[in-house]
Amino acid sequence: MSVDSSGAMSRGPRKLLVNDEGKSTLHFFDRDDPRRNWSHQGPGRDLQLIGQQRVLRSHPQGYVELDLASGAVAAQLTIADLPGGVESARRLANGHTAILGNAGSGVFAWEVDRQGHPVSGRQQLVAGIEKTRMLRLTGEGTFLFCSETNGQRVIHELSWERGVTSLFDVPPEVPADSMVKAVRVATNVITVSTGYAASLLRVDTARKNIVQTIGGKRQPEPPGGQRPLSPFFFSGYQMFENGDYLIANWQGHSPERNGQGYQLLLYNAAGALVWWFDQTAYPMTSSLNNIIALDGLDPALLHDEPNGVLIPMA
Repeated sequence: MSVDSSGAMSRGPRKLLVNDEGKSTLHFFDRDDPRRNWSHQGPGRDLQLIGQQRVLRSHPQGYVELDLASGAVAAQLTIADLPGGVESARRLANGHTAILGNAGSGVFAWEVDRQGHPVSGRQQLVAGIEKTRMLRLTGEGTFLFCSETNGQRVIHELSWERGVTSLFDVPPEVPADSMVKAVRVATNVITVSTGYAASLLRVDTARKNIVQTIGGKRQPEPPGGQRPLSPFFFSGYQMFENGDYLIANWQGHSPERNGQGYQLLLYNAAGALVWWFDQTAYPMTSSLNNIIALDGLDPALLHDEPNGVLIPMA
């Protein structure tokens, strides 16, 4: 596989939405037509294509909707009386939005209507657990999220009707620190990004074991790189239909991380690194923690990943 002048392999997605935590900015990059690039400044973490050529981005008080062509704010919502800061926001097929966040006494999840009012019967406060990041819809209509409390790393499932259950406790000997995103990719199989362990785990929740580890701190350096890969913190990611994973390799809380490592990494289904993105070609970036590759997706439609891959939602 060839290496381009930036040091990254020449394959890879061409249209990228990248969340830059280091600069508190969302960027859109068209690798074929840089005239279309834009940046929107403001805090946020989670990203979702919601139709009408818009991307939804969570912010600590709610969410913002941005026009994909320009990055202009199309809509913004601040949700009143939140018990804590919002980490994740997901638009649902009914037009409502599910949010997830950290409160002083635990983790909260709400469904809110278009005006930001909580929907009756769809508010959960899970006391005694901490450190959650992203909420993801399943094919069964439930939601997955992670927590980390006093060293216990847990993947949870949320049902508005049945409450919250624990699906998998990461064994103490398995590296995982500040897990970010869990997605159900097959029956009884969940993929989760492990934060500071810099890996993806594929977990069999029925057999209670880990069936695959992708990446990791000790993964080999790829040939052709201009600097160390620096697997530091695996955060938001996207699974493709062929089983590839594109993952954000966040490099820390600083606006000065542009030259650190390679911050978008593409692994095939077998776990081999097949492409990396050199963010130094975009010096306005710093430390990337979430990604959507838009190639082949229709931004006129609402998308989610109930079975792992981003698909239109009816």
